[in-house]
Amino acid sequence: MTPPRKMTERAFVLVLAAFFVWMPPLVGVFSLDGTFFGLPILFVYFFAGWATLIALCAILTRALRKVGQSEGSS
Repeated sequence: MTPPRKMTERAFVLVLAAFFVWMPPLVGVFSLDGTFFGLPILFVYFFAGWATLIALCAILTRALRKVGQSEGSS
């Protein structure tokens, strides 16, 4: 099992990644005139990033909960 400290560090890195993903310089890279399956590329970037971060948060939350429960039972 992953130590709790590593799990909290991973949670912090996820927050930083979410912050940097939506910073204006990086968003400007995806501000193109093209489309992806009929949707503007910028919208696809925002919603794909959002969905990815939610999925990673869910995975990390489950892992943190398991670590917390195993510490409580010890």
